Amino acid sequence: MSIHEYFNRKHTEWSITGFLNESNEDPFRAKIGLYLKSLETIYDYEHGKRQEMARFLLDKYRKASKKNIFFY
Repeated sequence: MSIHEYFNRKHTEWSITGFLNESNEDPFRAKIGLYLKSLETIYDYEHGKRQEMARFLLDKYRKASKKNIFFY
């Protein structure tokens, strides 16, 4: 169960762009994978506002991913 240190801040400060700007992982796919895994772990093991925000961001990412798949 690993959560990136980015998510130690207030849940109201979380964003994919903030995470991508602050994480040092390469390549880009590794960053996205770590972002998603961290959100999934928070959603699975935490409760309250952090869990709600994790679900919101996961849903938002997945919805955007489905839209972009049609442009390839």
